[in-house]
Amino acid sequence: MDPLNLLKIITTIITAVIALIIGLRVLSLNKSDILNRWFALYFTSSSLGFIIYTVYHLILNNSDIIIPLMITAHVFFNLNSISLIMTLFALEKYSKTVMGVKYLGTMLLLFFIMSIGYFIFPPYLDMDDYALGIVDTHTPPGLLLFVNAIRILLAILAVYKYIVITKKLEGETKNRIKWFSSGVIVFILGLFINLLGGLLLLIVMEVIALIIIDIGAILVLKGFLI
Repeated sequence: MDPLNLLKIITTIITAVIALIIGLRVLSLNKSDILNRWFALYFTSSSLGFIIYTVYHLILNNSDIIIPLMITAHVFFNLNSISLIMTLFALEKYSKTVMGVKYLGTMLLLFFIMSIGYFIFPPYLDMDDYALGIVDTHTPPGLLLFVNAIRILLAILAVYKYIVITKKLEGETKNRIKWFSSGVIVFILGLFINLLGGLLLLIVMEVIALIIIDIGAILVLKGFLI
């Protein structure tokens, strides 16, 4: 395997493990708190997406299973975006309101819209590369742009709202939200760089992005530990 590809896979595994540990740790701090639950889902969905991403890049003897795994990974990445917005609602609204049709229902509908395209216009595997031992999947351009546009818009909304929320608070709560917002901003920056690295086929950029994602996740955890 190419050394850069091997480095990317190793970094992805490390990122998945860190995200899973942080997700479980956040949940263990207060299982009944709605904010903790959504942040835990935010990190664990990221972790599962990265784990599955790693797995299907290592499958070199069964091409039939690669695309279903790839779609599953992207479904978890879509869940990650939805969970991030739900953390915002959890900070701003009452728990019962957040879990109602207006907020959770709307986000679940958006999650369905983001994910259904992978089943209508499924990605495909480059069989020529696969014969050479390279797992190279392709998503139809329209679907790729549509889904990633929604992810980016949700990320921008999250960054903006976290900054606004931070300005409205005082004391220890403000300090916690500062760590949350800083971590989320760094995490999203890493996801954006990772997307660019994938589109430009620059593995080094993807590796750097994963390291940035790890830093963002740790910053969010710091907010929970205050």
